[in-house]
Order: sequence, then structure tokens, then C-alpha cells
Amino acid sequence: TDSGHGRLSAMTSRAIFWKWSAVGTVVAALLLWGQMGALGGSAGLLEVGDASTLRPLIESQLGVVPGDPGYGHDGQIYYAIALDLDGDLVAPLLDHGGYRYRRILYPLLASGFGAFEGRVLLYGMIAVTIASATLATGAAAALGRVVGLTEWAALAVVLNPGVWLSVRLLTADTLALALMLLGLLAMAGRKSGASIAFALSVLAKDVYLITPAGLVVSRDRRRWWQPALPILVLVAWMTWVTIIIGDGFTGRGNLDLPFAGIAKAASTWLAFDSAEWIYLVFALLTVFTGLWIGVMRRSWLRWPILGWSILGLISSNWVWDFGNNAARAFAPLAVLIVLGFGSQVGLSVRTGATTTLEPGAR
Repeated sequence: TDSGHGRLSAMTSRAIFWKWSAVGTVVAALLLWGQMGALGGSAGLLEVGDASTLRPLIESQLGVVPGDPGYGHDGQIYYAIALDLDGDLVAPLLDHGGYRYRRILYPLLASGFGAFEGRVLLYGMIAVTIASATLATGAAAALGRVVGLTEWAALAVVLNPGVWLSVRLLTADTLALALMLLGLLAMAGRKSGASIAFALSVLAKDVYLITPAGLVVSRDRRRWWQPALPILVLVAWMTWVTIIIGDGFTGRGNLDLPFAGIAKAASTWLAFDSAEWIYLVFALLTVFTGLWIGVMRRSWLRWPILGWSILGLISSNWVWDFGNNAARAFAPLAVLIVLGFGSQVGLSVRTGATTTLEPGAR
């Protein structure tokens, strides 16, 4: 019967989810283990810069931490924000404090809503990162099956250089990706909670609003409500950040004219080592492949793919000056490109019905 087949399919999807979740857990744990070994212990994961204004605060919690040339990476910023969720102490120490506090969910969860500090907070960041990689991998696998692709779509997460970087650097990107994929899985599986998952994803990283907004580009007005909750949540939080800290709506110089950021950054690429070149090539191929697919191919993820690709074209040299920055920024686009090939499934946001469409239909 149809109901029996539906139950069997749901059981299979759950099995796929948990199988690939285990793979994601192992991969994330190995990445972090290797990074700790290379950086002198768990505190090294924060990559606190020798010139960072956050070093005294972090060392007051963890003792002497391994140094990183220059200003370091974003893990130190999330750790500091988690110590001071209301921004009284830490926001003045950051470049564009309002912009940094806009991405509150990761430090909020890692700190146990402000309950943890010191080593426990650091372990909380590690735990949230591994859990995020776990959920992202499982969701990609289950989603691949649901949309008529394959569970091996999970490799778009597992083998994604941008995801590797996000895990190793303890940034919010992995959490945002996991929540985005859970939202897509809820939509594809006709489950409730997609809007909630998308809303949480934008609190992890605001730019992830592109995905729910892109999903509803359609002549069908009934679909237009889908990004309402993510937009309301994000605007409300940005307004609060502006009132408490200031600059909650700043773009922080991350946007420029189309192709201008790439052109300006190109002069710095000659100094890249091999690893940076790998990350850069991955990011460039992802953005331009996404642009081609968004223009030439119709699928249920066409507009999110096109939105992320356009973001790549208008991103400033601040994004493109370093391959690792660009790889992390456009890691979700690579996942969407792979999942977008499951285009035989049409999704109705209003009714929750799933219908088989002819190849090439929207």
C-alpha cells in the first residue's frame, strides 16, 4: 500500500541519516584531532593572533595559548563573544562588534546560554562543531535520497574543503550549514519546522537567508511566506544588536561591484601557498559553476544556487583576498549544487505535497 511504502521509505531515510551522521562525526573528530596536534592542544584551535586584542581576555580563561601570526582567526572571536553574550566587554575589542554579534547562535549554544567559560566553553565549541558536522552530513544524505538523487550526496559535505576549514577553525559556518540542510530536509520530506531551522541558520550566519529567500522565487504567491520567519528573526536580532552595541546592520565592507572584489584580490594570489590555491580554486569553481547552473538549469534549488553565486560575484576583496575565507564562505553553495541535481522532485510549500515533475520543470 501507499502508506506502507511511505513508512518503509521514512525508515530507510532515517537509517541513511544516522549512518551518514556517524561518518560526519568521525570525519569532524579526526579533523579536530589533527588540528589540535598541529597547533599544540585544544586551545590552539582558537588560533588566537599574536596581535589580537582578545589575547589577554582568552589567556585569563585558558592560560597561555599558542600564538598565531597576525590577528588570528574567527574561533577566538566566537569564544570571546560566548564569554560576554551581552557585548559589554568584548564588543569594543572587536572590529565591527555589531557585525560579529549578529552571528550569535554558535557562541550561545557553545556557552550553554552563558553558563560555561574557560575550558568547558572551549569544549562546548568543539562539541557544537562536531554535532553540526554530524547533522549536516546526515541531512545531506537523507535529502539526497528524498529528492531522487542518492545518499552519496553526503560527500558534498564530507569532502568539502570549506567545511573542513570551518570545522578546524571552530567557526559558525558548520552550524549554519547543518541548520540550512535540516530546513531543506524538512521541506523535502513534507515535515514541519523548515522555517524554524532556516531562522536558526540565519542567527548562526546571517547570509544563509539567501537559501529560504531563493526557495520562494516563484510566480506562485502562496510560496512567498516561507522566508518570513527567518527575515523577522534576523531583523529583530539585528535591531537589538544595533540598540545595544551599534552597527547591527553593517555590511562590514564585504560587498562590492560585480567582479570588482575578485579583480582587486587577484594581485594577492601570487603569494599563495599550495593549500591556499586549492581553497581559492574550489571557491572560484563553485561560484562560477553555480552561476552557470543557476542560469542554464531549472531545479528546486535553482534560485538559492543563483543567489549564492551572485553573492560570490559581488563579494569584496575582503572575502577573496584569502582562499580559506572564500572556501568557507561558499561551502554551502557546493552542497546546494550537488543537491540541485535531484530536480525530479517538486515541492509545494503551501500544501506539503510532493509531485514528480518532468525533467527541466521548475
